[in-house]
Order: sequence, then C-alpha cells, then structure tokens
Amino acid sequence: TPGQNGVRERAFQSLKYERLYREQIDDALDLVREADAYRAEFNTVRPHQALAWNRPSDVHRGLADPTVPNFPEPEILPTT
Repeated sequence: TPGQNGVRERAFQSLKYERLYREQIDDALDLVREADAYRAEFNTVRPHQALAWNRPSDVHRGLADPTVPNFPEPEILPTT
C-alpha cells in the first residue's frame, strides 16, 4: 500500500543519515551489524508518527492500535 512504501522509504533514509553516514563501515559485516541494530531500534524503541506515535512492533503484535495515539505522560521541561 502507499502508506507502507512511505514508511519504508523514511526508514531507509533514516538508516542512512542516522547510522550509515555517521559510522565507519569497514566491510559487509559492519554494514549488516549497523543495519540490524537500527532495525531493532526502529521497530521496538522509536514511536512513529504514521502509527499514531506507536511502535511498529506493538502494532504488529496487536498491542497497540495504529489509529489511537499512545503518548507517554507529558514531561514538564524547565523554561529557563
């Protein structure tokens, strides 16, 4: 579907700019390690706007609804 393609494209762009362009990649094994670590973070740690700020792994396992926002309690940050 079009939405999934957009998520994949953003994920690949994020992988490049957040990991591959910032880390020294010496060989194919380093590339695989970096890509695997990023995929795990992308799917299990980071909430996604396209999934109403839920994590992809939670949506996939049926633990979250991709249309219902799952926001943590708001933090009150200092203003000065």
